[in-house]
Amino acid sequence: MQKKIKVVHLVNDLVPAGKEIGILKLVKHLDNRVFDSSLVVFRGIIALDVNDLSEYNFVCLNKRQGNDLKLPFKLASFFNRHKPDIVHTHSWGTLVEGVLGAKMGRVPIIIHGEHGTFPQTPLHLLIQRFFWNRADVVLSVSDKLKDILSSAVGFPSERIQVILNGVEADKFYHSDELRKLFYERFNFSFGDFIVGTVGRLNSVKNQQMLIRAAAELKNGGESVHFVLIGIGERREELEELVRQLDVKKNVHFLGYQKDVNLVLNGMDVFTLTSFSEGCSNVIQEALFAGIPVIATNVGGNPELVKDGFNGYLVDSNDHKTLAQKILMLKKQPELLGKLRENALSLSHTNFSLKKMVDQYSELYIKAYQEKVLKGVGYVFQG
Repeated sequence: MQKKIKVVHLVNDLVPAGKEIGILKLVKHLDNRVFDSSLVVFRGIIALDVNDLSEYNFVCLNKRQGNDLKLPFKLASFFNRHKPDIVHTHSWGTLVEGVLGAKMGRVPIIIHGEHGTFPQTPLHLLIQRFFWNRADVVLSVSDKLKDILSSAVGFPSERIQVILNGVEADKFYHSDELRKLFYERFNFSFGDFIVGTVGRLNSVKNQQMLIRAAAELKNGGESVHFVLIGIGERREELEELVRQLDVKKNVHFLGYQKDVNLVLNGMDVFTLTSFSEGCSNVIQEALFAGIPVIATNVGGNPELVKDGFNGYLVDSNDHKTLAQKILMLKKQPELLGKLRENALSLSHTNFSLKKMVDQYSELYIKAYQEKVLKGVGYVFQG
């Protein structure tokens, strides 16, 4: 019987954020008749329900804060015992220790993936270029991010492969019943126009821009509700801005919500005001729910949001244009409905989870054929 291809994914933390959730989706949906997948978590598991991890094979190394010089040796020991065929590092947080550990552990294949934000000091860029050159494959989650990475790091663009994120259609979908439930659960009235966002409350996500747009609309006499879904270190700062701009009745912090599809269906418009993005999972999820998206024109957002088709793109920190686009959709329900239809059709065509998983599967098998089987070939016997 042909052996399974053993793949180990390295993550810094397991948190309810786009990159980590995307990795879990990939591991869950890879064909377990072909792949033996596992996760190595460097630091810990934060705000994830235990049930969400019950079907995964993972180990936590309890890395101490800051640089842990022992970590590459711990990884090498783990790899020597478990003998993976592929180690897949994700982002800066696992790059250095992961590549060093894989090299010392004589792992045949090293794949490194970038998902969005990355450090750009001269020293960081030098280190990234050095370690990317030690990987067999470097991945990006969008074409735009690929160009940014290549230019910033000084790494050949042709050596970076792109695989877009994908969405589970059975978990994210349009539902009038969920919309009604959202209104009931969070005490909104039917007829309220609701604009929302989902993401960690941190500096990169720039929810301040959304709050300033709320103030712009309120000062213009418009009644629009803004809901912020997520937790993070900037909540107090954002709440203070809400008080300063006198939009407490318009801006609602709903905290962490496990059922993201429920809250997406409650929105008329989804917004993402980030300074930086790779391939935003939550934009894709909003589109699967049939929600038009207004996003900043950064990273991979233009590959997901087609301006004027399924949403709009605005410049970073341009809260006035953001407010204008929101008002336009509020005032023109037929336009809003058309963008909803387009959101649904485009998302299912371009951003399915099956497409993403198939591309990763092909990549892993091809690398295994070339590096482990030396071109003999790998044919799965189902």
